[in-house]
Amino acid sequence: MKHIADHVSGRDNNFNLIRFLAAGTVVFAHSFIVATGDRFAGPLVAATGHDLGYHAVNVFFVASGFLIAGSWNGTPSLPVFLSARLLRLWPALLLCSALVTLAVGPALTALPLHDYLHDRGTWEFVPRVASLIGASSTLPGVATTLATDPAVDAPLWTLKYEVLCYLALATFGLCGGFSTPRRFWLWMVPIMLVLAASSLLPIAHDVTHPFDHIIRFGLCFGLGTIAFYAAARIPLTAWGIVAAFAAALLLRDTIFYEFSLCLLTAYATIWAALVPSAFLRNFNRIGDYSYGLYIYAYPIQQLLTQRIPRLTSLMLFALTMPVALALATLSWHWLERPCLARKRDLAVWLQGLRRVNSNP
Repeated sequence: MKHIADHVSGRDNNFNLIRFLAAGTVVFAHSFIVATGDRFAGPLVAATGHDLGYHAVNVFFVASGFLIAGSWNGTPSLPVFLSARLLRLWPALLLCSALVTLAVGPALTALPLHDYLHDRGTWEFVPRVASLIGASSTLPGVATTLATDPAVDAPLWTLKYEVLCYLALATFGLCGGFSTPRRFWLWMVPIMLVLAASSLLPIAHDVTHPFDHIIRFGLCFGLGTIAFYAAARIPLTAWGIVAAFAAALLLRDTIFYEFSLCLLTAYATIWAALVPSAFLRNFNRIGDYSYGLYIYAYPIQQLLTQRIPRLTSLMLFALTMPVALALATLSWHWLERPCLARKRDLAVWLQGLRRVNSNP
């Protein structure tokens, strides 16, 4: 029986495709929510208790746990790690929030353009989004189609949890958590047990509460990290997916259901990223458009819905994807990839700054 390690071969995997499909799934799920104004609209809600977007975001965190653990183990240096994370997230986020402020906001605001441009909230939008704490921010006079969530770019709320996971992994690494197998399991097992036990609490099933997000994303990210570190010990087979799926079905109406969903998502994600044929890996030659697709699509959906009345969910998805994908493609080739190419330069600068601060 083959294990995860038997399928790992550098960057030769389907993670790029998996993240792209997950981003597209989030766009698809939001098409139902935006078109209907109902946050519980869309496929799989009745079957699983969560919409497609919920499951797709979990896939992102599993993939991040696996890949970021690999990144840290490849170069266990805080400046290198931080430079890669900073340049992956913030340049595109800053550009997206600026475009939303200057293009989407004026098109959607109920205020006169002069008042919109002179409102303090307009110019605070970009720094609030960049801080991640205020990622779910509004713009003056802009009303979204979802009354329960007035954020102009709603998906950005997950980014702060992504960064928290990055920082947790870096702290784990700096403390020697990856140095030996004994130390890894000595520290990782209690962390995962606390998260798993917390997932049994009623508050962990409230998707509007930050505690739920910390548990859910922490579990998915942690399972991805374990899959990377224990790759030589974890069997990877389609039957494993069947077993995890059956367990989730059996636990559907129990307090163990949320944890079983995380396990199923983690195992299926790792399998899909590593096992299927090499033909799918040709997608890696195209580019990494998942992040751009994820951050650009929602404002476009808001704009389309309010400019073209009576759009159905499928029509909204069909109109959104080409525009969002075009922006994501431009963002990757003209901004994200060039910025990532400078991560070594930023790492050297951060290393020098660290030395200056340590030797006043």
